[in-house]
Amino acid sequence: MAQHLADQTSPWPEGVIARYATVGGATVDVTSAGRGKADYRCGGCPFGSRGFGWAETVAHEHAQAHSEKCRALPRPAVKS
Repeated sequence: MAQHLADQTSPWPEGVIARYATVGGATVDVTSAGRGKADYRCGGCPFGSRGFGWAETVAHEHAQAHSEKCRALPRPAVKS
């Protein structure tokens, strides 16, 4: 799950292989899907690959391009 930039010093969630900061302060996480494939998800808006399993380089390109434009605020953490 993507996190807010304030949490950038905390460990990344398991499976996250890259993290891009968005303009709005959220992050776009790239996660390994195995066999050179990867998925990505924005923590500020619904943008993401939805389990498609892009080639890892393409997933990085999409995540970085989105992070450069997204102004959505990070989703707040849900407390249980």
